[in-house]
Amino acid sequence: MKRSENGYQIEPVATRVRDGQRGGGALRAIIWTAILLSFVYVSYKVIPPYYANYQFEDWLKTQVPFLMVNHTTDESLIAAIIKEMKNDGVTITKENIKIIQNNSAGINVQINYDVTCDLIVYQQKLHFSPQMNSQSLVQ
Repeated sequence: MKRSENGYQIEPVATRVRDGQRGGGALRAIIWTAILLSFVYVSYKVIPPYYANYQFEDWLKTQVPFLMVNHTTDESLIAAIIKEMKNDGVTITKENIKIIQNNSAGINVQINYDVTCDLIVYQQKLHFSPQMNSQSLVQ
């Protein structure tokens, strides 16, 4: 201990020992949390359209045999497709549906539609093109 000019003892000021840490761990945790939250948000916005498309493709595969037996007209086929897509939460029009073949030899329908996902900073356009083809039943 040192003595001051007036004779009092001066005690050293306690210095804080930080063990070499500068707060970088907290910053890294904040960055990884932000990355994780953005991944969860993007998944929340993007997965439902893919799931709806999967359900619609499954519906198409199960409906082909029934539509072939009943010899459905083009208008009723389009109405059934639009109704099923609305049930899955996707809005399409007649222009999105292309009927290539609808007769006793088989059914071949192509559907093209887009779904826009709003990701706050970016608008992602997802394109889907499911097909209904009775030739897959024969193979």
